[in-house]
Amino acid sequence: MRHRFRSYCALAASVSSLLHAASPAAADAGAAVVRHGAAVSAANALIAEVRVSLNRAARVLVEYDNPLAGRYRTALSEPGAEHVIPIVRLRPETTYEYAIFVAGDRAAGDRETAAGPGGRFTTGRLPPALAAMPVRVTGRSSQPLILSDYRRGDGLSYFVFWDETGAVVWYHHEPPPFRAGPVTRLPGGNFLFRNRSHLTEITPLGEEVNRFRRGGQWGIPHHDVTALDDGRVIYPSREVYVFDDSVNGGSARTAFLVDNLRVWDPRSGRVEQVWDAKEAWDILDPEQRVPRPPLADGYGWTHVNSISIGPRGNVILSSHTRNQVVSLSPDFRTLAWQLGGPDSDYEFPNPGDRFYRQHTASQLANGNVLVFDNGSTRPGSEGGRYSRALELRLDDVAGTARKVWEYRPQPDLYTPRFGSAYRLSNGNTLVNFSVREPAGAPLPVVEVDAAGNEVFRFENLPAYEPRPQDAARYRAYGGITAIMGETMLRPPAAAHVPAHAETVADGFTVAADPARFRALAAAVEGAPRSAAGGPFDLYLVDGRLVYANAECADEDVAERFFLHVFPAGADDSAGAGGGFDNLDFWFVEHGLRWRGACLAAVTLPDYAPGRIRTGQFGSGRDALWSVEFPGKIDLPPAAEP
Repeated sequence: MRHRFRSYCALAASVSSLLHAASPAAADAGAAVVRHGAAVSAANALIAEVRVSLNRAARVLVEYDNPLAGRYRTALSEPGAEHVIPIVRLRPETTYEYAIFVAGDRAAGDRETAAGPGGRFTTGRLPPALAAMPVRVTGRSSQPLILSDYRRGDGLSYFVFWDETGAVVWYHHEPPPFRAGPVTRLPGGNFLFRNRSHLTEITPLGEEVNRFRRGGQWGIPHHDVTALDDGRVIYPSREVYVFDDSVNGGSARTAFLVDNLRVWDPRSGRVEQVWDAKEAWDILDPEQRVPRPPLADGYGWTHVNSISIGPRGNVILSSHTRNQVVSLSPDFRTLAWQLGGPDSDYEFPNPGDRFYRQHTASQLANGNVLVFDNGSTRPGSEGGRYSRALELRLDDVAGTARKVWEYRPQPDLYTPRFGSAYRLSNGNTLVNFSVREPAGAPLPVVEVDAAGNEVFRFENLPAYEPRPQDAARYRAYGGITAIMGETMLRPPAAAHVPAHAETVADGFTVAADPARFRALAAAVEGAPRSAAGGPFDLYLVDGRLVYANAECADEDVAERFFLHVFPAGADDSAGAGGGFDNLDFWFVEHGLRWRGACLAAVTLPDYAPGRIRTGQFGSGRDALWSVEFPGKIDLPPAAEP
């Protein structure tokens, strides 16, 4: 039988937490550990905690170490007899040794005593959506941490930290509807990100502490969020205004999306509007527009997609639709200069130095301007569609802008939307090529030096994802040294490669799960085949419907599966969720891949179904394949593998 499953050797992996009873260890001023233990969070495989009980109040820190992942030290706790020390910056499926240090009654900052007792813990596996992401890493970043978002093609989104070798060492996920985008670090260490049109503040442990929703005083936040040194947050907001555009051949009631800037103080909740685009430019002047198709809710006039603070405290805006970078005075009252687009204060002696549909504009300490030049709408005479990081020198006397540096990989890469370029403190530049054409092409983040040489490259391949054209990475940030105040005592020695990693096309690797795969395959091998559908054999095993393909190709699992379970006597008349239980899924939610084979197991409802219909959607709502199990089906109790 073509899809009958063969057995595979399993590679054992486990998540463990060990509790320890400690013999009192002498510490400065008599404080001693009487009990301690470590556990990995059930909600996040890369967050652990060490619990410490002392015989008297004292301050505590923990050092944790893995020979390949590095050695780290937590921040010193507040005085107390009972402590819960969070441990972050962990690699998946990795065992760490930890040691407890107890400080005495001396002032904070004094040297800690010698290491007290310790133990070990083993982190868990990444969520399937992250583990199933094929990656390829070359070189080593100068940045100890890189923060990025990851948008999957099926709507799942994450924020992640990578270490300098490209290993995931932290992640945060929120349930849909959520589209990961810009994120900023607040002065206190929390993270603030935009969730669609909301702003949400979380701790490094993923705990939500603040949120506001669009509307009213908040406006409609979009595209960026930037923390100021005083703890306030600045963000672009848009409003919909209706103008009579008949003088330009438009409608007497033309809807325009007009940007403004607002500043939010998370402590007081106060919101202040500090700048309005329609007060800076004449919205009815056709010279102030760049041709662009109207959006669903109006004409996207300015489309501010980034905000940064310049070397003089000036505010740098990137206006996507105007192909323009703008500098506002620190008090937001004066438009100091405009670069590119309508009424530019600078000419481009070399037309090839122009940028188009740019993102992440910033002004460097030397006064130069750095942008991620997407290249959308770039005319063929200037090279057509390609993307690059571009640095321009502004000559205020001559009124010119000239390219002084660029990173343009060869062959060219084209990112029609999103993307980022940030100058690092060591002079290198971190460049993120996000949504790629053609759909499904690798999404690289590259660190390059001043000469344009690549020192680090991280690529993920959306080949295993449904709708790879929607996979994206909005931005990638460097310049972060700690997630939760930890100190790196020894850097990671090697990249993280799970023992069960599988190499796929062109050197990309993906974390597999052979132990679970083997257990499920063994159950399938002992069960009679119930049906065949498309590329899959179907089995009813322990209350689950199992899809099996021994020679699985990417296209076999790219489209969404439908699974409709009908109680006895039910029909289709009530529609989805009425006459049947709708268990539609993507393969990455319930599937396992290993050595070219695929298995997916979905737990069925706990009643005896009258019939089951399943298959895969194709274009639109047409089915690529469909099969139905007729008649009453007796199922044993459900069981997980």
